[in-house]
Amino acid sequence: MLGRDGTLGWPARLGLAVLLTAGLFVATISDPFTTVFFLSYALVGGLLAIRRPRNSVSWLLIAIAFSFIGTTSRPALDIPHLKLGTASVTDELWVWVNTWSGYATFVLFAALAATFPSGRLPRGRWRWPISAGLVLGVVVVILAMFGPQLTPSTNGVDTILVPNPIGLFPESALASMVPTLGIVLILAALAMSIASMVVRYRGGNEITRLQLRWLLVAILFVLAGVITGLTLGTFFPQLEALVWIPAIIAYPTVPAAIGVAILRYRLYEIDRIVNRAIVYGAVTAILAGVFAAVTLLTQRMFVAMTGQKSDAAIVLTTLAVATLYTPLRKQVERVVDLYFKYDQRIFGAYREELRRTLGVLSATPAAQRLAREALAGTGAVGAAVVGPDGSVVASAGDWPAKGPTTIAVDADGAPLTAILLGARRDGRPHRPQTVAALREVAAMAAIASAAIPTNVQIDDGAPRVHS
Repeated sequence: MLGRDGTLGWPARLGLAVLLTAGLFVATISDPFTTVFFLSYALVGGLLAIRRPRNSVSWLLIAIAFSFIGTTSRPALDIPHLKLGTASVTDELWVWVNTWSGYATFVLFAALAATFPSGRLPRGRWRWPISAGLVLGVVVVILAMFGPQLTPSTNGVDTILVPNPIGLFPESALASMVPTLGIVLILAALAMSIASMVVRYRGGNEITRLQLRWLLVAILFVLAGVITGLTLGTFFPQLEALVWIPAIIAYPTVPAAIGVAILRYRLYEIDRIVNRAIVYGAVTAILAGVFAAVTLLTQRMFVAMTGQKSDAAIVLTTLAVATLYTPLRKQVERVVDLYFKYDQRIFGAYREELRRTLGVLSATPAAQRLAREALAGTGAVGAAVVGPDGSVVASAGDWPAKGPTTIAVDADGAPLTAILLGARRDGRPHRPQTVAALREVAAMAAIASAAIPTNVQIDDGAPRVHS
């Protein structure tokens, strides 16, 4: 199945091509949106499967591509015969697949968010909650597959109840709760996966963070589109399939984000995209709310004064909203830039990456960072880093501290020779495991800083060589 270079072997590639071609044929006879969804996920997933067949991300993308085929609405159904169990095999099969494919799609999205980019579930405290959430999602899919009733949708909003010809579970309170409870459980699993992405983003290196940021933005876009569709479909059923327009726009962004992130092509542009998306999305939402509120108010005023509605209210409101656009946009930009500023300078992202690296490796910033990490990791009242001449070059917390513990740094010729730790804040002695881990980290920091000449310093956020 695999070639000598670890890529997908040629027989497997041929089988994958046949499978995706068959899926594309089925998608094209459904509707244009399904074709776009299938192509976007299948192409990225197929390319990644060829190059990285051991990474589950590629196969999850392909599975999502096929799940979209089952979520297609199909208005031309023989509903009376379906309810009697005498419909055609095609209608029966589509109704069965449509009932559970929507659940499966979002279980796959949750798995994708949890495993990207390594293809494995995250380690640590997130592993078991996410695993439990995914298992519950699979249980929901199975209950939908073999429940007593099928609940297909003919227009993307309304559902019909049809007896399940292969229903294995009897009628029960649990079976009747599957449609509502299933959505809640699966969205909860997706939320946990997104939360784990945020945690991995905060603790990852620069490239990993940028990769996660691409997918995180895309999945949040999808989640917002789905929640919008569910909400509008509940309160405005007359809109029918129109409620899913935000989700339709959002779905293809996931494979696009993954393709860009994994291939590392134009990776750093995400800062600008996210910044502008937040700004214009917020401005649009605020102006839409103002427009709706002012229109409603002015219409009521016209009705109160004249006894009827007037188009003049809409015209006046439109003019008022138009004058608000520029000052509102500038104000929103000012607020967003405080929390999500992108670098507009030439080579801005690359410069920032190098600056951060030098900030960790050059002697003085490395000593300051080591002192802060030692303080946070040991719970000491204070910590200090000692240079080659025996003087303190950086400190954190309450320093000087009484009776400090000296931890020698085993790195010959390094500009950092020892760490001084004050007593713990809770009065307990320092744990040997913590001290050993600190000694190891300090040695790595000292060796890394020794590679940077001592005349390289970070001034005003930029590295300079001082003579």
